[in-house]
Amino acid sequence: MKISSLYLAPLLLLAACAGSRQQASLTSEPSIERALDLLDATPHGKPLLRFLADSGVALQYSNTAGRCSKFGLQARKIYVPVDYKGADHVLAAAVGRSAYIYQLFSESGMDEIISEEEELAALFQARLALELKLTNEHFAKAGGAPEVKAAFCNYILESSGYAMAQARKEALSSDPVCQRPLDTMENQRVWLEKMRQAINDETFYQLLYERDMARVRKGALQMSEAMRKDANLRALPTYEIYRYQRSFYDKQSDIFTRFARLYSGEIARDAAWRAGRREEIDLAREEFSDCNLP
Repeated sequence: MKISSLYLAPLLLLAACAGSRQQASLTSEPSIERALDLLDATPHGKPLLRFLADSGVALQYSNTAGRCSKFGLQARKIYVPVDYKGADHVLAAAVGRSAYIYQLFSESGMDEIISEEEELAALFQARLALELKLTNEHFAKAGGAPEVKAAFCNYILESSGYAMAQARKEALSSDPVCQRPLDTMENQRVWLEKMRQAINDETFYQLLYERDMARVRKGALQMSEAMRKDANLRALPTYEIYRYQRSFYDKQSDIFTRFARLYSGEIARDAAWRAGRREEIDLAREEFSDCNLP
């Protein structure tokens, strides 16, 4: 049955308005809203925007230096580099990567963003860049955007594994402005084992406190919040402490197991996607054959 254009036009208009309202609910910045419109037109971006809208996340420009996105996890805010303002396609790729990291953080239940999330995000951003059909001209509008371009070139000219390794190297480098270095899953597991062994002694409090202080130094946690958490924990009655410790250990173990499944699943997803896009990747290699890889 054919649908009359008389009825179809209003439906299309309603769909467009719904998308615009969704983008407007995520940011008050017109340039970020344009980037979100670009994301909404891609297979990878559309479900990501739905997640952001459902989660009540807000996007705005960072007021500090650094061509990296920063996260206000407790406030549900993502701060994107102002350097990409005016370069909508590159900004869309940067926003997409940051939003994907936030989604991984939310779905895994982790307490902080870790290196492995940056690794997966490098793959996601590269796939998104291909869907956005980024060109050298787009990067030129963003002053070269070496961070985004290098990550993209790592993916198309080398391999997914190489792109992940470079993302991990960057995530573990010292850069307080970008809330780095990030922790790793392996370090988290070692820390959790120490927590298990500390269940019957005073070091349990100290281990939690030291971890929160490390987050404070990276700008991922407010000092006042860290002090409040420590005070509340130490104020618990003795009979509740043991129950809290066991519950904490079990919860963290479940989170790590969930993230391990998510991590391997996303790598498999990337491999399948990459295998089906060889022609697109080859075309991108021609466009970016002059990339200077590290």
